[in-house]
Amino acid sequence: MKLYKDHPEIGELVVVEITELHEHSAGVRIEGYDTHGMVHISEVSRSWTRDIRKKLSEGEKTVAQVLEVEDGSINLSLKRVNDKQKRETMQKWNKEQKADRFLQKVADELGTDREPLYEHVAFPFQREYGTTFEGFEHAAMTNVDFEALGIDDEIADAVETVAQENISLKNVEMEGEIAVEVPGTNGVAAIRDALDVGDLAEVSYVSAPTYSIKVWGRNADDAKRKMDDARNEIRTAIEDAGGTFEFMKK
Repeated sequence: MKLYKDHPEIGELVVVEITELHEHSAGVRIEGYDTHGMVHISEVSRSWTRDIRKKLSEGEKTVAQVLEVEDGSINLSLKRVNDKQKRETMQKWNKEQKADRFLQKVADELGTDREPLYEHVAFPFQREYGTTFEGFEHAAMTNVDFEALGIDDEIADAVETVAQENISLKNVEMEGEIAVEVPGTNGVAAIRDALDVGDLAEVSYVSAPTYSIKVWGRNADDAKRKMDDARNEIRTAIEDAGGTFEFMKK
C-alpha cells in the first residue's frame, strides 16, 4: 500500500525489506514509501554483532525505527523495536496489504485503473483515519463523510460496496441485560417500539421485565460504542414514555 507521505518521520516504525548486506550495514527498502534506507551494524541487534549475515538475510521483512532523515538519507534501527511493536506494526501493515486488494476491487467495480484511487481513496483515508484499512472499516459501517474527504459519489458507492462485501464487523461481541417497564395500557406497545433499534443491536426477551441486548463490533471499543448507543436510544424512548430503565452488563 502506498502512503501519502513522501518519507517516514523520525521515530516512526516502518516495515522494511532487507535488500543488501554489507560488512557494516544493511540496505533496506522502506515499504509504502518509494525510498530506501540503511541500518548500521550497531543498530541491528542489542547483542554485539560481528557478522551481519548471521542476523539478517536478503529478502527478509522486518520492522525498523527511523532514527534520522536528512538530505534523502534515512538511517534506521532494528534493535530499538521490541517484540510488541514489531508484532503490531506487522499486523497494521498486513491490513494495509489487504486494503490494497480492496482498492483493486474498487477499481474493478468502477472499470478503471487502481493507480488514481490511491489519490482519491487511500490517501484521504490515511489522513483521516491513520490507515487505509480503517477507512474501509468505517465505510463498511456507512460511517464515512465522503463529501468531506473529497471523494465523489460514484467512487464512494463502490468503496462502500467493496467494504461491506469483504469486511466482517462482528469480530467482538458484547452482551448485557436491560430491565424496562412502562405503566399504562400503552406500556407494551411503548416497550416494543423502544426495543426496535434496527441493526444497532439484537434485543431478545428473557423474562418480564428483563431483556437481553447484544452487539457486535470490529473491536472492543467499537462494540462498547454500539452498546452505549443502543442503550441510550432505548433509555430515552422508555423514559419519554414515562417508564423506567435499568442496564445490567454481563
